[in-house]
Amino acid sequence: MAHLSFEYSANLEANLDLQAFCDHLRDAMVGSSVFPPGGIRVRGTRVDVATIASGEEELGFIDMTLRMGMGRGEDVRVAVTEAIYAAAESWLKPQIGSRPFALSLEVMEIDSRFSEKRFNTIHQFLKNSEAGRG
Repeated sequence: MAHLSFEYSANLEANLDLQAFCDHLRDAMVGSSVFPPGGIRVRGTRVDVATIASGEEELGFIDMTLRMGMGRGEDVRVAVTEAIYAAAESWLKPQIGSRPFALSLEVMEIDSRFSEKRFNTIHQFLKNSEAGRG
């Protein structure tokens, strides 16, 4: 399981294709070979009410949080943090340009004792889709 959520300042919507950003992050997670594709979720939430730094309207941000299951070593967590941040940064830099902007990422582990996922048919759907193509 790996859920990547990002909050973004509403003023970014006019200049960024945030669905394409979301897809790019999913591709980076798949490419990491750390997470099973059926467990990957990437979602963005627009933040309409925010004050950033000195309060100028052109200031923008994307704050990402990756929640993943426990059990991966520190080296894997560091590599995933770098891979996802680098993917976001490389996608955003050409589009943000010189605009004042902040990008952040926090990686958190989910304690499986307090995380329930009994109803999930996505893994089977993906398995069936692959079998139909082969």
